[in-house]
Parts: sequence; C-alpha cells; structure tokens
Amino acid sequence: MIAAGLMLFLGACDEPSISRGDSYDASVKRADEARLAGNPDTAIPLYERALQANPEGIEAKLGLGQSFLVVGAGSEAAAQFRDVLAKRSRDGTALRGLAGALIAMGQPVLAEQQVDAALRADPGDYRALNLLGVSLDLQGRHAEAQANYRRGIELAPDYGALRSNYGLSLAITGPPQEAVAQLAPVAGSAQSDPRTRQNLAFAYAMAGDLENALQLCRRDLDERNAQRQLGYYMQLRALPPELRSAEFRRNPGLVASRGGA
Repeated sequence: MIAAGLMLFLGACDEPSISRGDSYDASVKRADEARLAGNPDTAIPLYERALQANPEGIEAKLGLGQSFLVVGAGSEAAAQFRDVLAKRSRDGTALRGLAGALIAMGQPVLAEQQVDAALRADPGDYRALNLLGVSLDLQGRHAEAQANYRRGIELAPDYGALRSNYGLSLAITGPPQEAVAQLAPVAGSAQSDPRTRQNLAFAYAMAGDLENALQLCRRDLDERNAQRQLGYYMQLRALPPELRSAEFRRNPGLVASRGGA
C-alpha cells in the first residue's frame, strides 16, 4: 500500500480588531496587504468586514476568494468567484480563481472549462495556462498538460509555478532528468517553497538519486516524516508511468501549484 502524500497546513492567526469607522477601501487595502504577505487568516475577516460595508464590492470578493483558496476552502472560494462572474463574465481573475477552486474541490474537468474561457478572453494569460496544465495533469492528460506548461514558460519564463508544475508532470511521466532540470533552479531561488522542494525531491527519487531526494525531504520535514516521504516516492518509482499517474490523481499530496490568481 502506498502511504499518504505530504500535506501542508497554515497556522491560524489572531483576528484583527477593526473599528466601526473603517471604510470599504481601507479594509480592502489592509486585507490585500495581509494576503500578499502570506497571512490569509488575517485577510479573511478584513475582506468580510469590507463586504459588510459594501456587499457588492468586487475587489473584496476577489481577495476573499483568493484567501479562501490559500487555506483550502474551495467551495467558499468558488462562491466568491461565481458572484463576481455573475456581474463580470469575462473577468480573468475570477475565471482563474474559480478554476483553482474547482481543482481544490476535485473537479478538474469543470476547472478546464473555466480556464478555456479565461484563455479565450486572453490567449496570453500565462497563469491560466498554468491552471490548464494542472487540470489536464489531474485528468491524466500529461502530454497536453506539458504542452501548455511550455507555452506558459515561453510567455513568462520567471513564473515559478509553471516550471514547478512542468517538472512535477515530467517526474510522473519521465524523463526524470528533465524534471530535475526544470525544478532545480526554482527550488534554489527566492521563489522556493515546500511544494517546489518536494516536487524536486520526487523528481530526484524518480531519477534514482535517493540521497538528494532525502536531503530535500529533510528541509521541510522531521527525520521520521522525511524517511516516510522518501519511502512513498520509492514506491511511486517502482510503478509504471500509467499507474504512477493514477496514484497521483487519487492522492494529489504531490499536488501541483495553482500559482497566483
């Protein structure tokens, strides 16, 4: 039996105090600052307070949806993005956000439809291409996913989510050496995060470089869990690509990065 994949959780933050006199704009500004600083648990009540002042506030709904995505609340995020799309059917941020929410809810086919709409509105939307790749990978359509990641990388070579997801997809299907080549620069950059490092650890394991794989696991996990994670990767390596793909779809603990909305 294959072990469960890596799961990452965000710690809770204290709810900020907000005076009754705060305006919609001021609340949204503070919420945006908290969200962009990586504090969604601080941002969420600020956006909710902004919406009490202006229930139709598009900026607050988009920010709230993005914050819900970060904490894994896919259905709550989807509700915010659908509210925006009811008024602005071609809003790229809302279309991408809804696609990300649908991915989080395990509905990659519906996510693909939203991304297609975003790309019809803006064929050069590299963030949408990233989400399209994720939705295709989660359907087992890896060759199509990789083609879209490459298109996105041509448009935005410094957007780390594209390279991280492209590398993960290549690690699933092979060749793993190309996966390592895509992932190593991102994992060593300022954009590096635990997800990208674990994607690289997975790619190293698929290439048979268990020493480097274990060292990367240890960056984000204690020794017991690092060894457990490496064991999971080794079990995946023993599978043929089609079964590795099926395991990935069942257990996206090796989950791809949605990137910014």
